[in-house]
Amino acid sequence: MRIWIDTDGGVDDALALVCALAVSEGRLAGVSTVFGNVSPRRAARNAALVQAFYPGKSAAVHVGADRPLTGHPWQDAHAIHGEDGLGGVTADHALAFETGVVREAHPDETADALAAFAREAGAAGRLVCTGPMTNLARALLRDAEAFAGIGRIVCMGTSLSVPDVRRDRAEFNASSDLEAARIVLERAPNLLVMPLDTCRRVMMERAWLARLADRYNRPVLTFLRRAHAHYMDAYQAMEGIDGCYPHDALAVAAALAPGAGLFTIEPGRYALGEDGAFTGLLRPDPAARRIEVARDVDAARALDWIETCLAVSAELTPLGGRPYTGSGKDNSNAP
Repeated sequence: MRIWIDTDGGVDDALALVCALAVSEGRLAGVSTVFGNVSPRRAARNAALVQAFYPGKSAAVHVGADRPLTGHPWQDAHAIHGEDGLGGVTADHALAFETGVVREAHPDETADALAAFAREAGAAGRLVCTGPMTNLARALLRDAEAFAGIGRIVCMGTSLSVPDVRRDRAEFNASSDLEAARIVLERAPNLLVMPLDTCRRVMMERAWLARLADRYNRPVLTFLRRAHAHYMDAYQAMEGIDGCYPHDALAVAAALAPGAGLFTIEPGRYALGEDGAFTGLLRPDPAARRIEVARDVDAARALDWIETCLAVSAELTPLGGRPYTGSGKDNSNAP
């Protein structure tokens, strides 16, 4: 299995990367970044940081699209994820972990890298998109044939229903680039969509994560605990829960653990709704292309899977592996 993660650099993206690194024993085929929770350049820094906890060579992180396909302005999620996307923990970065890892290029080059991965990996390829779907849409527009043989594409985004607490809002990933989401739904082969409302059936409690961080006592777990503090505070303020929903880790689980019995996955024909009631709503459409959708999740099994990934990561990462040390401040002002 070869794994590529397309990320927008938030807290749940960091957890998803840790889970993917656990399954791949610390080696991803590649990472790309997109605007969303933070800028794609900041997301690349965050992805490089997560990989730096693991010994050996990090996968290249390709900086991707910095705006929607239509070019319209986009809204970040600093209020939820923090200014740096990781709850402020990057203030203590050691500054060398990006060197030789982050590749700044034109978004078309990043789209081409995605297509090259899909063509080369074939049935062994797993592409997981945890942010707006712009990089994948660009790649499909440029070279759709490259994806014909890929084993699985999983995109976290859209929603099958309107969450009660978000009746005046939208699903972030799809609404950030609706045109890209439509292209992916219409063209991406072997596509599985992980909707927001399915993800919200799994609540990761603050005490649960703290307990695991204490039990495994590794820097990567301390990092995740610190990064999630701001994220969980935001959810507590918005929804009154002392925890969060691990949206992106669930997308990784669907791609990498299809036989674990975590999800109820059903095929169907869906398109993005046009009624404006909730931006990013997925509607049945008999004229649409057939895709698969994760309609339900076994919350207990999903949390057990995430815990197993954290335990494996604790074994893979050395006790002294601290890419953030407090010895050097992040003064680069990466946007």
